[in-house]
Amino acid sequence: MSSQICIKTGKSLQQLATEIRDLLSLPPFTLDSFAEEPYCQFDMLGMLVLIRKAAEEDRDPEVKDYEYSFDIQMSFTEHELDTDTIEYNLQPYYAQLLAFRLGVETACYEKKRVGQHWQIRYCYYRKNENWDGTHLFGEPGWMPAVATDKPGAWRSIHSNF
Repeated sequence: MSSQICIKTGKSLQQLATEIRDLLSLPPFTLDSFAEEPYCQFDMLGMLVLIRKAAEEDRDPEVKDYEYSFDIQMSFTEHELDTDTIEYNLQPYYAQLLAFRLGVETACYEKKRVGQHWQIRYCYYRKNENWDGTHLFGEPGWMPAVATDKPGAWRSIHSNF
C-alpha cells in the first residue's frame, strides 16, 4: 500500500524535493527528468518516497489545483505488523508537517468502508498565518499551527477489477 499527499505550491519540483529532503533528513534524491513526467525519488530502509508533478488528468476533481504528489511506499516483509494501517495513519501527519514547515497547501484522503464499497474524502491543510508560537496549548490566544479546511464530501470509489 502507498500513501499519497497532494501539494499545492509555486515551487519547482527540484526545490520542493530539496526542502522535503532537508526536513525529513532523507538521503540524496534521484531526479529522473527523462521520464514522461519528471520525478524525484528517495530510497531508504524499505521505504520509497516519490515527489512528482501529477498530470492534470490523473488528479481527482477535489485536488485539481494540487500539481505535486508526495507518495510513500513501504515494503516490509516477514512481519506481523499491519503496515496498511500505519501508512494510512501517517498521511495526515505528513500532510500537516509539510504544510507547516514548508508553507505549502496539502491534501490527503481518508477512506471508510460502506457495505461492500469504499468512500473517500479529501482533508486540506495549510499553515496558519495567525499562529503565534509564544502561546502554549490551552492558554488564551492559542491557535493551532496548521489550519484545517473543511473536508470534502464523501464519494464512492469503484475499483477497476
